[in-house]
Amino acid sequence: MQVNIQELVQETGLDEKIYPGKKLVKKYVQPGEFKSHCVVFDWRTDLLRVELKAGLNGRTLDLSDLKNYPVSYQAPTFMELVTANDDVTEEDEDEEGSKGKSGGGGKKPATKKLEDSDLSLSAFDKVTEGKIPDLAEIKKFVVMGKELAQEAFAQAFENFKEQLHQTKVMAMDIMKNVGDIIKKATPGGGLEAKGDESIKYKYDVEKTAGLFGGMSPG
Repeated sequence: MQVNIQELVQETGLDEKIYPGKKLVKKYVQPGEFKSHCVVFDWRTDLLRVELKAGLNGRTLDLSDLKNYPVSYQAPTFMELVTANDDVTEEDEDEEGSKGKSGGGGKKPATKKLEDSDLSLSAFDKVTEGKIPDLAEIKKFVVMGKELAQEAFAQAFENFKEQLHQTKVMAMDIMKNVGDIIKKATPGGGLEAKGDESIKYKYDVEKTAGLFGGMSPG
């Protein structure tokens, strides 16, 4: 599913442009302790991650702090959008495809992981060259630890956009009319999924609102 990146940012009410290498944080200040949250737009080279986070600074909280927030903010909720990589050439593809083939005698040098500074410089080069893509494809969509199947992307995305321009983001409302189109469930609290669990999720705002910090939809 294709998404217009700049229009998505505008849905939050932020009067800013986003481009590779830039990070935007939309804050949703709420009354009461451990209720405030934010949506983070973090564009790293060809991957834009849009994530709902507890707290207002856009950083991932320690588990000792995260556990104080409603459960809907403890489990991960995010989208990963991939833009087209115009820099890939046939030579790059040939080189990539040749990896793993036997060559000389010694070990190949270990591939060094890109540091944040490397990513920023690479992204900055694209911006200065005028390469700021507006369109991207949803690669992954996770709501409260539940990874959605592609069939659910369109409905969940529309729900998410509706939430972005409100005074708070209710993670459970992103699941409205999504039904049981779940690919994999991941436990909250920093735990990893065991296996590839397929689950059914029934959305009922009246029954579930109390489970998420007593917040009513608004």
